[in-house]
Amino acid sequence: MRKILHLAIAFAAFLAASIGLVSPAVAAGDYGEKIFEIGDQFFQATDSNGHFTAQVTYVSGGRPFRENPVAFSFVISPYLRSIATGTMQCRAWQSKNGALTGASDYHSIPPGYIWHWTFPENPIGPHMEASGSCVFPVNAGGRTGTANVRFLFRYVVDGGGGDAASHRQAALSGTSALVSSASIG
Repeated sequence: MRKILHLAIAFAAFLAASIGLVSPAVAAGDYGEKIFEIGDQFFQATDSNGHFTAQVTYVSGGRPFRENPVAFSFVISPYLRSIATGTMQCRAWQSKNGALTGASDYHSIPPGYIWHWTFPENPIGPHMEASGSCVFPVNAGGRTGTANVRFLFRYVVDGGGGDAASHRQAALSGTSALVSSASIG
């Protein structure tokens, strides 16, 4: 019985890895980091899990609660859409210098939808982070489970006053990545 259990666990891990729902030690889609600058305000990356974008709009003295808003979008890959069997529950959070800001987004969306949201407050200088996940049911070759596609993107909004070099020197902590995992049962 114990041998059968070990074989079942090994097979489930192999199946999850082979269909791309769990990542190896180096995460698929390592996005690195982005220092947004005037004239370099857009970021995009595509990997086996999906397509992610971010874009800052510089605003000075604008509407209240709108300081350099950053708009984001994410859509899962065609392969993940092909095995998705239901609605995705997608959530995103924002951090500033390692602490949650309170800005967040939640949507219940179909798998092919381009999820988009904006974090309105992105002051010049601090190390910002957008992180979150999309969770949805899957069926891969008759095996059902739940996919949990997570992302993490670190960025700095630079003011163009020569501070980009100091931001690079400080080096954003860690790396940004799109990481996916799944439970198959």
